Amino acid sequence: MNMLSYLRRYGKRIARYGAALVAIGLLVAVSFAAYHYKRMTREWYAPLEAETGAPLEQTGERLPGALLAQAKTLKPFLLLVIGTDSRDGEQARSDTMMLAAVHPAKQRVHLVSIPRDSYMELPGTGYDKLNHAMAYGGPKLVKQSLERFFNLKIDRYVTIDFEGFRQVVDELGGVQIEVKKRMKYTDPSDDTHIDLKPGLQTLSGEQALDYARYRKSDLGREDSDYQRIARQQEIVRALADKGTSAQTLVKAFSLMDILGSHVKTDLTDQEIASLLLAYGDPEPNTVQTDTLTGADERIWHNGVLGWYHLVPKEERSRVRQLLMEALAP
Repeated sequence: MNMLSYLRRYGKRIARYGAALVAIGLLVAVSFAAYHYKRMTREWYAPLEAETGAPLEQTGERLPGALLAQAKTLKPFLLLVIGTDSRDGEQARSDTMMLAAVHPAKQRVHLVSIPRDSYMELPGTGYDKLNHAMAYGGPKLVKQSLERFFNLKIDRYVTIDFEGFRQVVDELGGVQIEVKKRMKYTDPSDDTHIDLKPGLQTLSGEQALDYARYRKSDLGREDSDYQRIARQQEIVRALADKGTSAQTLVKAFSLMDILGSHVKTDLTDQEIASLLLAYGDPEPNTVQTDTLTGADERIWHNGVLGWYHLVPKEERSRVRQLLMEALAP
């Protein structure tokens, strides 16, 4: 029997078997993805209260895609983002703090960076640097402090530690950044060794973290906290661009493993799925950035003369208004 005759006789049966195998393969892949997704969200789910906060409201608009057929677009919400420096045997410290006005329907995020030394009231503790809130009361106290400072309700929070940041960047193949000057700083006490040369280059996870953290210098003039914040925002935008690429989808499982071990949040698995679907199309996505500004001044605090970042009322009002406008339907 020649090949043509064979196909005529058995072609339909082969096609049915092939379709069945493809269907089984897709089912296994979807089940495997669902297993990874559930495990990841279970590992990183950490509500700040004994019970989870009120669910984020959803609009009636259904999202495209088949990740979760029941997922709907979330209404705009305010998210606290904290990058933590966790070291063995030490309390986690907040190295980066941002407020993100997330507007899923418009596929827009407006990020406002908060300088670590901003002077404000920490509920139950008194006035101090915002950076100290993490050590005194963890993400909960950081959230409460910023809510009081801006007179705004923060709906959700997320933290990611340095090691998770490094691994995510490496898994994505690095991020392309234009390093504008030589950056060199060494501090053996905390094992910091930064040495970046100028030019357009792809930074590894370790190098991207050095770029985002650099402020002190062995070579001369040090950077301000504003310059440091600008670099952090640059890294965030570069990662946002990478996050919607085909490469990211291919590495979804390995990224889930990394995030599950290094992220904590009170976003539920359903809310995260809705966000993944809302921002899945990279074209309309926009990330806008801003910074809370003030002046570094030396003031007496608890009998010690130290440097603090003082924010005028007008600037606090400006940022509050900006966030409210970004969250408007």
